[in-house]
Formats: sequence, C-alpha cells, structure tokens
Amino acid sequence: DFRLIIETATIAAAAALMVSSRVGALVVEDSNGSLSGLISEREITAAFARWGGDAHRHMVHEVMVRRPLVAHPDDALMHVTALMTHHRARHVPILGEGELVGILSIGDVLKSRLDEKIQENLVLQDIARLRSAA
Repeated sequence: DFRLIIETATIAAAAALMVSSRVGALVVEDSNGSLSGLISEREITAAFARWGGDAHRHMVHEVMVRRPLVAHPDDALMHVTALMTHHRARHVPILGEGELVGILSIGDVLKSRLDEKIQENLVLQDIARLRSAA
C-alpha cells in the first residue's frame, strides 16, 4: 500500500497524509503525474531542523529525495534488500513497466525475513521430531 503526494504540497500536508495513512513515506509526483521523488519522516525531521517552526509551510519538493532508489517487481528481494542496506534507503518505490505499482519498506523486508525464518524453524522442528520418533 502506498500514498502519493504532489511535489508542490506543503510539508504539513505530507506529514498529515503520512499520519492519517499510517505510512512512513510518500511517493512524490510532479504535475504530469510522474515519479519525481520520495519524502519520508527523515526528510520532514530534517526540514524542522533546518527551518524550525516554519518548516510546515515549505513545499515537499524542497526536501524530497530526488531520483530515489527504485526496484522492479521481478527483482529478487535479497537484491533489493542489499541495495537498501548499501544506500541506507528505508523505502523503495516499485516500478512495473514504468508505472508505480507499490513501495517496499524496510519493515516489509524484515517481516518477510521473519516469516521465512519461522517457516525454516518449523521445518527443522518437524525433522527433529521425525528423527527422535525413528
């Protein structure tokens, strides 16, 4: 699930949309509806450090990450995870045939890895039970 915001929206509008949508980042579109960047809690925090109480009046395009790291639906999760780690990116837009189809967060990656480890653990427990019963 992802949310979009236009680059001329205020930082206050971006923060409000993140809170109401319970997301940590928004994909930013230009006036043509094309991906122009990404704004996350990190950029909003930096805006308040830079402009203090006036940060909420500034526009998204002033603080967004331009040309964010992107991935494609057929990219292997481990490959995207390695890129996220290397670039210290917590959110990665997913583009399929040039269109935005989703956003991958580090939380999504961690949940996937945890689910994988739980499944591995269950298989190992089953193997141990079979061996002890034999």
